[in-house]
Amino acid sequence: MLAILMLFISGIQDPDFWWHIRVGRWIVENGKLPSRDLFTYTVPDHVWTDHEYLTEILMWLAYIATGTVGLAIAFGLITWAGVWFIYRQVRRQPFVIVGLGLALGALAGWPIWGPRAQMITFALTCLELYWLHGYLSGRSRALTFFPLVMAVWANLHGGWVIGFAWLGVALVSELVMWVWDPSNPAHKAQARFLAIITGASVVAVLATPHGLSLYLYPFQTQGSVAQQKLIVEWFSPDFHQIYLRPFEAMVFIVIAGFALRRPSLYQFLLVITALGLALQSVRHIALFVAAATPVMIATYSDYWKEIAAQRGWKFQLPARPAFAVVTAVVLVLVTLVAAVKIDLDVSPSVQAKLDESSYPIAAADWLASHPEVGTHMYNQYGWGGYLANRFYPDPNRQVFIFGEAELMGDPLLNEYNDVQNLRPDWTAILDKYHVDYVIFNTGEALSNVLATQPTWKLVYQDKVATIFVRAG
Repeated sequence: MLAILMLFISGIQDPDFWWHIRVGRWIVENGKLPSRDLFTYTVPDHVWTDHEYLTEILMWLAYIATGTVGLAIAFGLITWAGVWFIYRQVRRQPFVIVGLGLALGALAGWPIWGPRAQMITFALTCLELYWLHGYLSGRSRALTFFPLVMAVWANLHGGWVIGFAWLGVALVSELVMWVWDPSNPAHKAQARFLAIITGASVVAVLATPHGLSLYLYPFQTQGSVAQQKLIVEWFSPDFHQIYLRPFEAMVFIVIAGFALRRPSLYQFLLVITALGLALQSVRHIALFVAAATPVMIATYSDYWKEIAAQRGWKFQLPARPAFAVVTAVVLVLVTLVAAVKIDLDVSPSVQAKLDESSYPIAAADWLASHPEVGTHMYNQYGWGGYLANRFYPDPNRQVFIFGEAELMGDPLLNEYNDVQNLRPDWTAILDKYHVDYVIFNTGEALSNVLATQPTWKLVYQDKVATIFVRAG
């Protein structure tokens, strides 16, 4: 648990971070939620269902108090808390298998971990699955409090809808077991309790400023073809990428475990549901880790205990004094390494280098020093949040697009994609929105083609960003 903390606390690289803190600041300063888009000139009339408003407020308050260091540590600890709930499910299993399983799960989710609002959904998913495990195993009825958790979750992040997926898996498994064995009253009683909790949770979601409109948001996002095509984290996993190999390995290990030891219906449905989500979108790998890690550990632990009992294997710890000394030395070593690694990853100097290589900081400085240049911007999608945070509320520096994809809407996402990919209508789209300056990645196709157009003039360029202004 100490070692994997190093994977969870890292520098901020999520491009949505910038507009999240800007919205949090706007809410604090204005005392209300944004009802319409704030940052673009392209879709200012679009209604904004800001499902993350409470997280944005907390992010802004933490940012002004502790900077990026505090935010990185806070989100790392939120992620770590989720893994702690996973550990609580399997804490009675053989500790070597538990340790290896937690390490594999942490490595499998490595591409997803980081200071981002999605980690709240990961942690609350782990809490929900911990309570479901306790209830279905007859150890706890803490699940009774889940509607209260759902009320908070719905104000923190749009991923609240996944909470119903896990309740649905548990409910379906209990209903099937009741039909399979009607003489057992436990399954009927558990199915009834789960149905009541699900109904109460549906009502609890209403405890937000958005009311009924919040119910539609997750389905609009999932049903957006444009988002699935444009946003990388919505893509299916590309197993040619080395950083996805631990996830790939975990999938095979979980399946192999089912061959060794038959899972319960609930465990099987849980893993299949989570795997389907992860294969649909790389961002859902975190949900697979939350659901599959405890099942994987329990499966291999049960198999080990069965084989050990058959063959009379017994594991003896070393003599207590020697074991205590070795453990103490290892813990001190791991703690020191973790502290040094975290300090290096979240230091302001490292964060500054990350920002300089990821965002058009120098180009934005140039725009700030030339206020007379441009009135309608076309910008790279991932930079929209940074530019909005930097220039809001300057009317001549409103962005073309930024990372709240549902607010942007599919038509604008498609038009943005047409321009960046130089489809036949790309110049017509720039004309439609009266774009008179473009800030885009240096070396990308759009920048290279604009450099050849007599109607566009290169006015600024560095290794990150290029700015073109419409001539004449």
